[in-house]
Amino acid sequence: MTRAQLSLEGPIARLGLAGPLDAPLVDELAAACDTLAQPDTDEAARVVLITADAVVWAGWPGAAPPVLTGDPFGPLAALPQPVVAQLDADVIGAGLELALCADSRVAGPNSLFALLDPHASEFPVAGGLQRLSRAIGRSRALELALSPGPIDADTALRWGLVSVVDDDPHAEARRRAAQIAERGPIATRLAKEAVRRGLELPLEQALRYETDLTVLLQATDDRAEGVRAFIEKRSPRFRGS
Repeated sequence: MTRAQLSLEGPIARLGLAGPLDAPLVDELAAACDTLAQPDTDEAARVVLITADAVVWAGWPGAAPPVLTGDPFGPLAALPQPVVAQLDADVIGAGLELALCADSRVAGPNSLFALLDPHASEFPVAGGLQRLSRAIGRSRALELALSPGPIDADTALRWGLVSVVDDDPHAEARRRAAQIAERGPIATRLAKEAVRRGLELPLEQALRYETDLTVLLQATDDRAEGVRAFIEKRSPRFRGS
């Protein structure tokens, strides 16, 4: 049985993960991300919505993580489409490392967040410290990594670890995914690319890179459609071209 189920719901690609979070699931996740990057699926999917069993968000099963090489969740982080994660459970250890690969994280009010188990001598093996510091800054990342216990959803929201806390994270995650899907897909992808690449560059180079992406966007049919729709006072019909 496939544990990384990928389905298209209009312009939204839904990626459902069934636990536990282990090496086989990591391999299936990579395969699903590869499918999302293929031309047929890539052109159809404007946003990816990731959902998972609570046991997935709980992290690696057992006392030790599986033997992995490279960046196990890198294929998810590298997707060109914006990724929304529905977090309706406690998000611990590798579960948080997985969630950090999403661009928007929607949490339930009772979710707890921790990068490390305070009762175990362990270290993140899936890029958690690096992505965490980029998401919430060095001081907050160290505070969470060295904390004796998890933080609650309100604290995670205040720190910027999650994008929103909602009583119905299922509905809110789908609403946010639908909102993104309504926008011009080229513009949303270039915005994601500008942020992701820009963080790796000195400011001056990042500004030039962003300008280059803006120039590329100006030459697209979607950009022209956006201008026409504004003038005609109607909703734009973006085609991703």
